[in-house]
Amino acid sequence: MNVEQLGLIDHPPTPEEIRRQMRATTVRYVALVALISLVTGGLIGRLTAPGADTGVPMELPFTQTSGALPDPGNSAPPSTPATLRIYLSGAVMQPQVVEVPSGSLLEDALAAAGGPAPEADLESINLAAPLINHQHIHIPAREVTPMSAGDVVSPTALVNLNTATLADLLTLPGIGEIRAQAILAYRAEYGIFERIEDLQNVSGIGPATYERLAPYITVQP
Repeated sequence: MNVEQLGLIDHPPTPEEIRRQMRATTVRYVALVALISLVTGGLIGRLTAPGADTGVPMELPFTQTSGALPDPGNSAPPSTPATLRIYLSGAVMQPQVVEVPSGSLLEDALAAAGGPAPEADLESINLAAPLINHQHIHIPAREVTPMSAGDVVSPTALVNLNTATLADLLTLPGIGEIRAQAILAYRAEYGIFERIEDLQNVSGIGPATYERLAPYITVQP
């Protein structure tokens, strides 16, 4: 038995052995690549599947489990003040800021300001209009055509302040029932008017109103 038979001396691999080793290595490599591809594909499939846990919370469709949906109609309305502050100007007896209960109408605010002035044009406003807090309302006055310098008033057409009735006083420009009643009350308390200028002593009749009335009034016993 020689040394080669005992296997103690290596001999170079033959070409056939080299081919077998390369085929075995190739098979192992292909198997490894296939295994890696299979594992990678499985992971990607799990990550991209619907509902997969990607670390980002998913929106789920809303399902009501218990209780009832809130009724929008039952939501509390915005609070309203208990009182309203309204500024009245123009043809009112006492132009000022008045306070009226919430839910009041224009006529309520007008009454709180002493009522409309005689020259107020109530036909052009809505007394039933609702009010808004901190509202400014201007009461318009009726237009009065001033007398020209050439106009002459017949003495018989003048209203005698000392004998005029309520109906007579209501024919005067700028005189409504409130001011007419004030003139009659003044005459009953203080007696007859000595001169037409005394009309300015009546409550609610100022210089401007007197200037409009002067051409239409007289004072006689």
